[in-house]
Amino acid sequence: MIVFNSPGGNVGSALRLGRMIRAAGLDTLQLRQLQCASACSLAFLGGVHRVAEPGSIGIHRAWLKSVDGMSREEAKARVQLGTTAITSYVVEMGVDPELMELASSYDKHDIRYLSASEMAELRVTNVAANQSPADTSQVSTRPDPAPVPAPDARQQAESAAVAFVKDLIEHHGDNDDFALAQVQASYARTVDYYGKLTNLSSIIQDKRNYYRRWPERIYNVRNDSIVVTCANDRCMVSGIYDWVVRSPSIHKQDKGASNFSYTISTGPYPKIIAETSKVRS
Repeated sequence: MIVFNSPGGNVGSALRLGRMIRAAGLDTLQLRQLQCASACSLAFLGGVHRVAEPGSIGIHRAWLKSVDGMSREEAKARVQLGTTAITSYVVEMGVDPELMELASSYDKHDIRYLSASEMAELRVTNVAANQSPADTSQVSTRPDPAPVPAPDARQQAESAAVAFVKDLIEHHGDNDDFALAQVQASYARTVDYYGKLTNLSSIIQDKRNYYRRWPERIYNVRNDSIVVTCANDRCMVSGIYDWVVRSPSIHKQDKGASNFSYTISTGPYPKIIAETSKVRS
């Protein structure tokens, strides 16, 4: 059971934390005397079973910290991409995307705390506050028409592989040190890297060069594009992600979409063993 006490923080980190909570099969609980607002509310959605007291979850619309040299058009594009990433995550967590519509009416200085009925209606919670998460007889105000069977081993492997790749791609938007640490932890010692066997140190250097060229980066995987197949302790995950990159020092920005494909060795410590991508637009 995860309980939060946070006013918010980095949205990308909140999405990754939420996915980690979901992948681990953990529940989330929020008490009114503690704080869970802004980005924290997104992490809360990762719980398999979610319980929150009225007025304990606070939301507001996405915003972008002011950056010198960024045009209004650039800022708008980055906010739109960020909002798309959040909405995609909300849907992935089984929450009504109308939550984003409600959040869009409030700025970060006017946080909207949700009532019990709103949280139930929007599926922010799926267990009543006076009900134990272990008691799933009334999990949702909108129950599925039929019971959902427990996932088999193959489905679990596929879900874990997709979560691993999405987390990796979206980590590329972190600051350089964090992004490179994720690469260090996620790749095998030797990788089929864009069609060539490449050692990990060379991959890290290649990523470092790219991050230096584009210090500001946002990536969003299109959930409906993902294809995953698993067999013989290997999973291949492919799809499309949207991206925006920017270098304030040279006043340049680029954006587009790319096809990607990763092959992962599965197990307790999954590793990337093959990677390729190609710009679509």
